[in-house]
Amino acid sequence: MKHKIKLDLQEIDHKNFHLFVQAKVNGVACRLLLDTGASKTVFDVERIKQFVTDDEITLHESQSVGLGVTEMETHVTTLKKVAFGEFKIKKIGVAILPIGHVNTSYAKIGLAPIDGVLGSDVLKKYKAVIDFEKVSLTLKKK
Repeated sequence: MKHKIKLDLQEIDHKNFHLFVQAKVNGVACRLLLDTGASKTVFDVERIKQFVTDDEITLHESQSVGLGVTEMETHVTTLKKVAFGEFKIKKIGVAILPIGHVNTSYAKIGLAPIDGVLGSDVLKKYKAVIDFEKVSLTLKKK
């Protein structure tokens, strides 16, 4: 079953763009950067607190590399429910990292903050197709 999800295409610099997607995490609205180069879906260490309790967050054994930082301690959680419109995912594991610097950069250019980054783990699992002409994301379940 295929689901088409509207994206928000924003110019961040002359002819340079970022794609954003609206979702609901455990019933709470959130904004995610769609990033095919991100290996894992990530939520900001501060902003994750609107979606889960501190008790639901655990320290991950390995270190993470990315998002402009060489090495950092990684926490993880499992989100019980993520919905992109009618497309719903139950129990999705995500990393929790500091990404406030991304929101600081967005604020400087007048863009709304993000709660996290939708990465290739989800995009691959649900056979994502990004259509720049229609500014949409199609996800597919069996």
